Order: sequence, then C-alpha cells, then structure tokens
Amino acid sequence: MRILKNLIFPFSAIVGQENVKKSLILNAINPSIGGVLIKGDKGTGKTTAVRALADLLPPIRVVKGCPFNCDPEDKDSLCDSCKSGDYEVEEKKMRVVELPLGATEDRVVGSINLEKALREGIKALEPGILAEANRNILYVDEINLLDDNLVDVLLDAAAYGVNVVEREGISLAHPSNFILVGTMNPAEGDLRLQLSDRIGLHISVQSLLDLEDRVQIMNRREEFEKDPTAFRKVYQEQQEHIQASIIQARHNLNKVMVPRIIMELIARISLDMGVDGHRADIAILKTAKTIAAYRGQEQVNYRHVEEAALLVLGERVHKQSCDQEQIRKKVEDAQSQMQDEKDKEKEEQSSAEERNIRQDQSQGVSVSSEESEGKAKGMQLKSNDEREETPEAEEEGVDIKKLLKMKGKKKKRLYGRSVDSKTEKGRYIKSRLPRGDSRDVAIDATLRAAALHSEGSIKVRSDDIRHKVRKHGARASIAVVVDISGSMISDRKANRVKGIMDSIIQDTNRHQDKISVIGFKGKEAEVIVPTTKRASSFQEQIDRITVGGTTPLASGMKKGLEILRKENKKGEFVPFMVILTDGMPNVGIEEGPIPDALKIAEKLQEDEILTIVINFEQTARYGRDMNMELAIASGGRYYDVQELENPGAAVNKILDFERNNLWPKA
Repeated sequence: MRILKNLIFPFSAIVGQENVKKSLILNAINPSIGGVLIKGDKGTGKTTAVRALADLLPPIRVVKGCPFNCDPEDKDSLCDSCKSGDYEVEEKKMRVVELPLGATEDRVVGSINLEKALREGIKALEPGILAEANRNILYVDEINLLDDNLVDVLLDAAAYGVNVVEREGISLAHPSNFILVGTMNPAEGDLRLQLSDRIGLHISVQSLLDLEDRVQIMNRREEFEKDPTAFRKVYQEQQEHIQASIIQARHNLNKVMVPRIIMELIARISLDMGVDGHRADIAILKTAKTIAAYRGQEQVNYRHVEEAALLVLGERVHKQSCDQEQIRKKVEDAQSQMQDEKDKEKEEQSSAEERNIRQDQSQGVSVSSEESEGKAKGMQLKSNDEREETPEAEEEGVDIKKLLKMKGKKKKRLYGRSVDSKTEKGRYIKSRLPRGDSRDVAIDATLRAAALHSEGSIKVRSDDIRHKVRKHGARASIAVVVDISGSMISDRKANRVKGIMDSIIQDTNRHQDKISVIGFKGKEAEVIVPTTKRASSFQEQIDRITVGGTTPLASGMKKGLEILRKENKKGEFVPFMVILTDGMPNVGIEEGPIPDALKIAEKLQEDEILTIVINFEQTARYGRDMNMELAIASGGRYYDVQELENPGAAVNKILDFERNNLWPKA
C-alpha cells in the first residue's frame, strides 16, 4: 500500500490547470456543490489531477466495519445495520473510487454475496461501487461514454443520496452521497443532459501553450519517475498547507453570510445567460460561499460571485464557452442594472414625495389625473420591433424547433452512449433471462441465481441460466439521398448542395459515423460516395457534383434503402436516412413518381430505419406538400431550411438536435 501511495503524483506539483485544481478543492470543502465535470483533450492532466486529490483529502469519521462508510454524527442517514446496535468510530482517509466504463450494473449497485449464500445459506448484499463511494469521491473517466443504464443509476443516487438494491431476493437501501467527478473529451460525444445538469462545476482544460510551463511539466514528470518518494517530500509542506486550508474552510463554511443583493446578482447573471432551471443559481451561490470560506472571509462579495460564475457557467450554457472576461462583463452588467433600478426607485420615491407635498399645498389638484398619468406610464408597451428582434443570419437554424414541421414516431436511440448489441461483441453491462438461441451466458449472474437454492456446492438448474446484455457505442450509418436535379438555377443549387454535404461530412467525421451519398437526377440515382467512415477522402467527388435534369426521387430512396438494409444486418451501426429534396419528384420506377416514393417511405418505416426529410430549396408546391407525406409514410421527421442563407450549418444543428434531444434512450 505504501508503494502505491508513492506512485501518486502530488496535487501541489501539477503545473497550471488552476481552475481544475480550484474546482476539486472547493468540492472537497463543500460536497453539496455537486461535483465537477472536466472537459478537455487527451493528455491535459485531467485524470492526474483527480487521482492526486485522493492523497490530499483529510480523513472522515465513519462507523467502524460499516461497508457504507456511515457517518456516526448523522443518525438519520445510518444504514439498517448501524441503526440496530452500538458501534465504534474510526477515522478513514477519503478516497477516489473509480467507476470503470466496463462495470456491470451488479458491480455498481451491488448484488448477492456468493460466499455467504453458499456457506451460510443466507441472502446478503455484496456492496457495490456506490457503497464504496459514499462520503468519498466517485470518479468516472470518459463519463460521456458511460452506458445509459449506469447513468440512470447515478442520477437516482445523486438525486436522493440513497442507493436502492432490488435484485436476487435482496431488498436493501443504503446511503450513497458522493462527490461526482467526471472527465471527458468532447470530441468523443456529449454527456447526457440530465447528468450534465446535476454536476455543479463545468471546467474546460486545454494544453498549455507557454513554453516554460511545458518544459516544467516534463522536468517534474522526469523527477517523479526517477524517485517518487524524494519528489513527494519536496512538495510535502505544500500538500499539508492545502489540506489544512481545506479543513479550516470546512469549519468556516457555515459562518459565511450571503447578502440578499448577492443572491439577486446571481439570479440576474443566470437570467442574462439564458440558464435553464435553478440548479446553476444554487451552484453559484454554494461555490461563492465556499470560495469565501477558503479565503477566510465571512461574507460573499462580487468577486466571489464572478469567480464562482466562471466555474459553474463557463462551459454549461448552450455549448458556448465563456472566459473570465465575458463572465466579468456579465457581472458588471448585472451590477449596473441593479444600480440603475435602485436609482430609478429613489427618483420615483422622491417624485412621489414631491407630489404629496404639492397635494397638501393645493387641495384643488385632481388625484385621478396623477393616477391616470402613473397608469399611462406603467402601461407603455413596446412596438413589435422593440419586443422581438429579427433573427440575424448567424442566429438562423439555432431554434431547430421552428424548422421542425412534423414530428415522427419515437424509435430507438440514434446517437449517444450505447445501444444494445445484436452480437457477442460489446461491453457486458447486465444479465437477463434467456431469449432465443444465444450462447452468451452470464456466468456470474447464473452462479448467483443458483446460489439462492444451493448449499455447499453450487447446483445450476436450467432456470438459473442468465444471458449477457451487451452494449456498444452508438454510431450511425447515414445514407444521404440528395436532390441534384435541375429544379433550380444550377450554380446556386450546386453550391447549396456542396455546402450541405461538406457540413454533413464534417459532422460524421466528428462523431465517427459512416456515410454514403446518393444523388438523384435524370432517370435514376447514382452513388456519389460509397459507405465509408472516411468521407473526407471523397471530397473530390463532392466538389464535382453538377445539377440538372429531372427528379427521380424514388430511385434515390430505393438505392439508399438497399445500402441501409445491408448495414442493418451487421447490427453495429444504426441505419439513418437523410433525404434532401424540394419534394417535387417527376420520374417514377413502376407506378409513378409520387406513389413509388411513398411506397419506399413505407418500407423505411417497416424496416425501422430512422428518417428525416429536409427541404432545402424553394419551389412551387401546387397545393401538395410531398415532403410532409414522405415524413408521415416513413415515420420520420420533416424540417424546412429553404429560407436560410446557410442551410449546411442548419443541417448540422438538426443532426445534433436528433442526436441529443429527440430520440429516446435505448
């Protein structure tokens, strides 16, 4: 154990990344802040900082021998075992408990203790990761890749501070209050919004650009690897100083006062930045209090709020990063608004006093006239232009809901953490009763089921057999069926098509999806880009796209359907069709342009292929909205971006919207 301890890089020796270190220390002082989410590229020291915190944390008092680390001072949160009798108290080091991405639900929540079931014939809980994490730090590396079923477990535990175990004949609840620390690389996908919202501080880290800092990082790493013990001794005094500051700040925390004007300032900042809900406000308040306590101050001031707002809101709002200067401006604007309102209130009060004096001096003045004047002032309305600004070009496409003309039927999740695997590939996440002819037996779950009726040696019966539920990262195979007919002025349409395709290719590269591009014009469709994960290699084909001729929509959809059916059989990528058209087909295959297209749309729905129809060009409709009919027949969605100057950016936002908001969990 001593050797392992010496391998921990000292927290105080970490170069730069001040916001990360500050956020971790603040959560160690005040766990009610809600944890920290650290976003950044690989190799920026995220994991090093989190693991180094473990060695820095002061000890906690726990019930001796309790697997849940129950707090002897908090009688209400004791587990059933601790409530039932006398207990001894001991001190334990706080530690970082890691939740691996490959952990099964049984390992996280807890399951039956096989040894006790076999030796003693009793059903006892084998505590899981949530039990170990109680009153400690729960660390999830690559938290955005965590399986959805484990995210649900974390959300429940974070919301109630209790983990409820209901499995294999065991029914038990135990405390599970932890500081959640997650790290992620945004390039590998987003974090589920429900979990992201529950984490108090959102921090972004980048590689250090200062030459001296980078040299210092290399020097310190070299010294540490040569002799970890000697290196740690160099920073021992700094480590002890930080630890003492954390302990003192915990004592100071309840003494810190928050004036009402500070609360109003926080509320104004959140409103001005368009923050949803109230969790961010509360997180800013708690963080500002903790900063004040850490600095030995008894009252929260504007600087504390500014510092806290940067940690809470800097990476939280609409995926837009805010630096310190922007946050400072928001705080100054809010202060200015508050001062203006205060001055205005004083002026109105002074005016009211003057009017009262004049009324006393002249009884002939009509009170009703003053009341009507006040009402007139209060009833002034803004004109339409003042109330609602016209969206600027860069704002077009931001409100995707306005572009969404028809919602489709809910289907399986397109993007996200993971989807059920149809093969024996993928991570084993939990077990289930057998279905079909699968040979993927869950040995651990089968043994636990058999242990319930076995004594001594395990006797497995057929009804004890459990199969594995596996999941793999959810990626899409996108077939883009695009109208390159001559229904518009050729040059303008060609440029719009190329702009949209460039955006989609960038999007699929970023999310590691597959893509195929099928263009239709003339009598039939052609495959412009075959199914690939490296669509950028086919940029020349995209640049050579020309438009003209008739509109064989059904032919394009048919070819796209054939490609996606092959992908669906492999079971690794979710099939997804994007149809870009003006909805004016004029070339059919068998029955006619419109009936043929609608028939293929119905097959898309039968095969459960996710579909969106996007109208990207202006044409005469003649009273019929073919795109709407396609969306209905395919069970998909219909978006209209024809009036936007930059439809490519809008299509990217549509894909992100589909990815994050609309498709339900697997």
